[in-house]
Amino acid sequence: MDEPAESLPTEHTEEIQGRNSSVCSVCSVGPLLGLLVALMLSLADPALGAVAPVQLSAGAASADITPDTRMRNTFYPQPWGSVRDPIFARAFVLSDGTTRVAFIGWDLVDAREYAVARVRQAVKAATGIPEDHIILHATHNHSGPKSEMGSEPLAAFERKAALPAQQDPLYRPWADKLVETCVTLVRAADRQRQPVTLSIGRAYIGEVLFNRRPEKPDGTVLTMMVPPDPYVLAKGLRFGKLDPTLTVLALRNGTGDTVATLLHLAAHAVSIYGGFKGISADWPGAVVNRFKQGVGGEPFVLQGCAGDIVPWRRGPEAVEHMSQLIWERGAAALKVAEKLEPAPLRTSRAILGLPASAQEQAASGRITLPAEVQVVTCGTLALVTLPGEPLNELGAAIQERSPFPHTLVLGYANGRGPSYVGLPGRKWKGGYEMSHVGTGGDEVGQSLVDSAVRLLKDHAAPARAR
Repeated sequence: MDEPAESLPTEHTEEIQGRNSSVCSVCSVGPLLGLLVALMLSLADPALGAVAPVQLSAGAASADITPDTRMRNTFYPQPWGSVRDPIFARAFVLSDGTTRVAFIGWDLVDAREYAVARVRQAVKAATGIPEDHIILHATHNHSGPKSEMGSEPLAAFERKAALPAQQDPLYRPWADKLVETCVTLVRAADRQRQPVTLSIGRAYIGEVLFNRRPEKPDGTVLTMMVPPDPYVLAKGLRFGKLDPTLTVLALRNGTGDTVATLLHLAAHAVSIYGGFKGISADWPGAVVNRFKQGVGGEPFVLQGCAGDIVPWRRGPEAVEHMSQLIWERGAAALKVAEKLEPAPLRTSRAILGLPASAQEQAASGRITLPAEVQVVTCGTLALVTLPGEPLNELGAAIQERSPFPHTLVLGYANGRGPSYVGLPGRKWKGGYEMSHVGTGGDEVGQSLVDSAVRLLKDHAAPARAR
């Protein structure tokens, strides 16, 4: 049974889940003897302070969520028309014997607040997993629909393109079916849980990534969605920073079979988008297929902070090259992956109200934007989720300050938040990401980073105490 979350009355809501060992003190004997007696008592009686051994268990499942091709395209005023390759929703449930965490990933553009709330409520009702123990995450696939937007105020550009797509008569049945599918997947993953070990490996993937915000000599940004040559810049431009790391997490059962493989990388899923206006899972779908064939189990692509990171090239050939490279490097990383010590699961989140930009206030009337930061930790591993489209620098800033040596930061999770978001000062630099598509004020990126770091430090404190 999951432990109840605790709500803290701070400037934002934080709900913290964790297991803490009790403290036993012996005061009637000498210090050394007292320490020995306390140790013996704690070993004899777990209630007096022993930390019980942890056995992690996990299960995973997936399902096709490809919509009817007659449904209107999210980005173009026409039906999807055709399917290059299907899109999927995937779920895994991880448990330490006391706490369960459910992760739902889907090959969609986003995971908006309204859709997240619907799915969380339905999953909780069906499984008993608390809503704050459920993560919803998108691969940011531009060749698939947006998640359901609901009735919240929309940015002007969303009212122009995305809203008509969701008013299509075929969209409502698809969106309702998506919620049902997510519930079915979590229930199946929870039923299929089996004891697992957790291992981590890393590989270099930098040659197939490009930061589309190269800087001019004056410090401002020149937006370069598709670089003429991803390895050469003219006109005195400087390359933008990126994280070339592919992180691979393997969940294996007692016989060494793969239950799930988690692949963390930051890169827009736009290789197919634009040149093909039908449905596709883009490079994340191709990567999943290669790992499913290569190591089995359920592979998941965890999209990182990819607000300014794109594949170095576009088109079907680029997808094949990129997915093959990720498979080869990822498989090599799995062979040398380091096994992590099992530890209790802890989860917490911060619910923020971030200031909207002046442009957004004028366009939609919104003064603040809802945003959720979530942290899940297990021993030395930490997963951090950020809403919207965080620039790569947000992930780097959180990792630099995190007390956990293995910290993975995900974007496109648990809400749209401020959409595109960078660190303070990026509005001045300009570029597409800092235009009308970034609905938050210049300072909101720092608020997200600070909230994530505070949660991470809160998680680290009980571990140090133990």
